[in-house]
Amino acid sequence: MSIASDNNLLWVPPDISDLLTVSVDGHADEGAVNGMLVINAAASQWLSGVIDDYTYFELLDHFGIDPLGFVGEVEEHMALLMR
Repeated sequence: MSIASDNNLLWVPPDISDLLTVSVDGHADEGAVNGMLVINAAASQWLSGVIDDYTYFELLDHFGIDPLGFVGEVEEHMALLMR
């Protein structure tokens, strides 16, 4: 991924939800893979307003991801890139 282009515009992925996706390694069990799919679909739904903050954060928490830490890390990264 390229962060900046020649004209100093910030590059973001075509689907902004890619910034909130998670992945599992090749040895993950079926439950972990299904959790990854749920979390990644929820990121897209949250960013498009289909689900609210509470629902998205509850899903992250359910799968063992600290919601404030996870989303906060993405926010901090974007703020750094935009400086």
